Amino acid sequence: MELEEYLQENYSETSYKTHKCTINKYLNYAQQKAKTAEYRDILNYIAHLRKNEDLTPKTIKHYLSAVKIYYQYLLETGQRNDHPCRELYLKDKINKQVKVDYLYSEETLENYLENCKNDTDEKLKKRNEVIVSLLVYQGLTVAEICNLNIEDINLEKAEISIKSEDKKKSRTLQLKAKQILLFYNYLEQDREKLIKNIKSEKPTKALITGKLQERVRPNVLNRMINERRNPEERLQPIKIRQSVIANLLRKENDTRIVQVFAGHRRASTTVKYRQTELEILKNAVNNFHPIK
Repeated sequence: MELEEYLQENYSETSYKTHKCTINKYLNYAQQKAKTAEYRDILNYIAHLRKNEDLTPKTIKHYLSAVKIYYQYLLETGQRNDHPCRELYLKDKINKQVKVDYLYSEETLENYLENCKNDTDEKLKKRNEVIVSLLVYQGLTVAEICNLNIEDINLEKAEISIKSEDKKKSRTLQLKAKQILLFYNYLEQDREKLIKNIKSEKPTKALITGKLQERVRPNVLNRMINERRNPEERLQPIKIRQSVIANLLRKENDTRIVQVFAGHRRASTTVKYRQTELEILKNAVNNFHPIK
């Protein structure tokens, strides 16, 4: 069994592509030593990532996870009889603190969406507006947007289904009234225009597609919404999501409602987004003070 076939059988489409890309980076680094690498060789690779790639601790852990998957594949297919890094765990501290005093107000989020209408490229305007609306109204992650299919959008019920590999995190969210016409025009007109010249035996079901009608990856989607923006105007999807959750938490007394909306497994994660009155004041000063 080839590596790509193994990944396709054991992981979702999005995860398979991500693992394949990350494993290929390791194989390019290790070259011919990859199949026979030992524990110390894996440590050297981690040291290389830390020194030369300028990656966050969280990303380095993802890279190690992909390397473990590669050696699990070799083990299961009989190409090795041991796993050189199964018990290797990194102790890098990942900062999960939410900087609630630097989040966006609801007005700022609305402005981000409004600015999409000023895009001069008519073919991409609706697509980018759909993406940004999912960020500022539903607070989705870029990965969740990439995983959306056309069938997940129910315009009659004004609902959107967010599926997850972890079924406990799958949820259904309401679409805003102003999103209904936007999504309808995108699905019936703009999306069809984007893909009409692409010949494919199996058209993608993805809501957001690339130029070749392919399902896009999170880093590509991030580039889509920022490619025509000035550096100081670039959108930060994770900060937008955090802002949406924090703003909703200010309105809702029931943390459970916000937890379900955000898809958090634990309520303790949701509580991190709660702002104090001082933090709300700081946020207002940061966003609107005239000498900023």
